Amino acid sequence: MLSQTLHSLEQPKRARLSDQISNQIKKLIISKNIQVGDKLPTERELASQLSVSRVVIREALRSLEQAGFIEIRPGHAGGSFVSNKLYKPLFDSIYDLLQDGDLTLAHFYQAREAIESFNVELVIQNITPKDLAELKEANQKLLEDIEDIGKYHFHNMAFHLKLAEITGNPLLKLVVGALLSILKVVYPNPRQTADFVKALHQRHLGIIDAIERKDIKLSKKLISEDVSYTARLKDLTRINGRS
Repeated sequence: MLSQTLHSLEQPKRARLSDQISNQIKKLIISKNIQVGDKLPTERELASQLSVSRVVIREALRSLEQAGFIEIRPGHAGGSFVSNKLYKPLFDSIYDLLQDGDLTLAHFYQAREAIESFNVELVIQNITPKDLAELKEANQKLLEDIEDIGKYHFHNMAFHLKLAEITGNPLLKLVVGALLSILKVVYPNPRQTADFVKALHQRHLGIIDAIERKDIKLSKKLISEDVSYTARLKDLTRINGRS
């Protein structure tokens, strides 16, 4: 029976050129030979360098973008830039579940609270003075850009991603990145006031202080309150578009 089943296997095909190219670029990004923010050569330049068509290069770049390794920006100053949005495939799956109705926003906030409450325990175990300084700096950005309320999502996400990074677990950072990106989808046009941003900054300060004092119970309580506050902002029932 097994031998008959194995007879159905097909001879493996060669990897597509676009896959080979995208894999090479991935390796360069992962090895830090290409840094986040670096601009890749144009399609024409890459096609000439690798002796392939621009169609092949376009497919490779599209694959890298879908995986979160690069961001393709339009316009005269655009191009393909190395990104750190490796959480994008997970974000896409969460988005699809929301769209299909299999995942509710109550599920979303429940998962986020559970994950971030767990994260602070690891943060307290692993945090260094350098980490603490960077966490405070990330939070301070909220006040520095308070005149540009639209940046609140970005700075709030940076704060929570920094917490996830301090855990030392890359998977936790991917999950937090995906979950927080969903916030920009369900709440794409924030109308928060300066007072809202100041209150957010203060909540983060409380979390930082509890972490610095290594108070696990208080840290978990405050991070849960922070997530719960976001959940109460509005009845977020419409999905308006992708991040």
